[in-house]
Amino acid sequence: MTDKIRYSMKIVLIGFMGTGKTSVGRELSRRLGYTFIDTDDLIEEQEGMPISLIFKQKGEGYFRLVEKNVVEKASAMTNAVIATGGGVIKNKENVDNLSRRGILVWLKTHPEVSLKRVMLEGGKRPLLDVAEPLDEIKRLLVAREELYMQSDVSIDTSFIAQGEAAQEIIEMLCLDSEKVRVELKERSYGIIIGRKTLRRLGRRLIEFRPSRIAIISNKTVFPLYKDVVLNSLTECGWKPEVFLLPDGEEYKDLLWASYLYGELLKARFDRDSLLIAFGGGVVGDITGFVASTYMRGIKYVQVPTTLLAQVDSSVGGKTGVNHESGKNMIGTFYQPSLVLIDIDTLKTLPQREFSAGMAEVIKYGVITDRELFSSLETQMKDIFSLGDSLISIIARSCMIKADVVSMDERESGLRAILNFGHTIGHALETVTGYTRFLHGEAIAIGMCAASQIAVRMGLLKEKDAERIKNIISQYKLPSSIPQDINASDIINAMEVDKKVKADRIRFILPESIGKVRIEDSVDKEAMKEVL
Repeated sequence: MTDKIRYSMKIVLIGFMGTGKTSVGRELSRRLGYTFIDTDDLIEEQEGMPISLIFKQKGEGYFRLVEKNVVEKASAMTNAVIATGGGVIKNKENVDNLSRRGILVWLKTHPEVSLKRVMLEGGKRPLLDVAEPLDEIKRLLVAREELYMQSDVSIDTSFIAQGEAAQEIIEMLCLDSEKVRVELKERSYGIIIGRKTLRRLGRRLIEFRPSRIAIISNKTVFPLYKDVVLNSLTECGWKPEVFLLPDGEEYKDLLWASYLYGELLKARFDRDSLLIAFGGGVVGDITGFVASTYMRGIKYVQVPTTLLAQVDSSVGGKTGVNHESGKNMIGTFYQPSLVLIDIDTLKTLPQREFSAGMAEVIKYGVITDRELFSSLETQMKDIFSLGDSLISIIARSCMIKADVVSMDERESGLRAILNFGHTIGHALETVTGYTRFLHGEAIAIGMCAASQIAVRMGLLKEKDAERIKNIISQYKLPSSIPQDINASDIINAMEVDKKVKADRIRFILPESIGKVRIEDSVDKEAMKEVL
């Protein structure tokens, strides 16, 4: 989907009467574009009388039974803000239903404020039909406090307006960032893109209700963000395990995958556990692979910290490990539950790694978005300085990939266009043992080579090939194969690539900037000449 959207989830407001559940809920739903549901309104509509009369004529026991049925129906909603009655949390079934794929937000106020608001609304509630209502509020609050503490997060609404309360909830739950959604039949998920999102990671995991959490990262990246990540999770009640891998593409193999299986089994992780891939593409790929195969599949979340991973490998559900005969030859299609991108992590990214990520962004411009390509030419300075243009191009890149993946999850057709530059790029990585080039550097060379093949085949104008080569050079990426690498070795490596069809090497070739074609019959002599 190519529009900025909100997540498919529900936010449940709990709390005592007079805390603002209805007014805050209406404003929150308006800002999020969600449906607003007030369980008290539904009960009155169903029973055809005010709640005060239900209590008076049929008693609290009857009311709680009706409330339970209404809550069960409301809990099935998504894209909804649900305002509940003050006593809804007295029933455990209500809490279980509401918290399933939802987040419980406790609105709190001082007793005096609650009473004042109730009186301004037009009089006493059934439970306050006593001689000293303030004393009754204090008594009920003490009795229910432990129940309200079942909430996931809380805010005090005593002295803030409904709009301020709604905004605080939005920011608290990281719903104020750029968003993209990958829509699939069985496993759709959202992508969060913004600044300072890492500190809210724990709250974004609440809706998944994991039994255990493990962070999988490497020894270079994790120490830089250890405190932020662990604080984010521990404040939400989790004590995560941390498993660190060595840093490098050469460690993305079955040996290290086996190590992770062993650690998860030793820690007694079950099928309700969740893995967090915290790092670049190597960490994301191997974590996704382990998640897809451990106990036949557990949830995982991508938290990419390199530009390359943010715009490419973290989105789309390709997981895998390398084999000595080829890159990503062993893997699965397995979608994450969430992708959370914090562009502030790019501040610690070496310049070479940043440029490698830009190779994939350039790819998106060439294969489908001429306007994106042009913006890369005109906004280069702001992009290199991590300005707002960078958030826009990351979001646009994720949207392009999300659109393609949504239409072709398992690369049976259209998704193959995402491999522009990868046929030669992966071969380069293979023949150099994954140690000479960063992935994006190899893809940059592959894009230039594929463009020249397209020129030789009469598909692409020379000026467009030059434009592609120029922007690659401007983003400090290599554009040609070093002379010490043998063209025959590259072709041999391409022949064992997983993209080979019926012994034909598949190429994605540009016809213009913004349009490519899938080509299965590229002449090997032409390939050799270009290489």
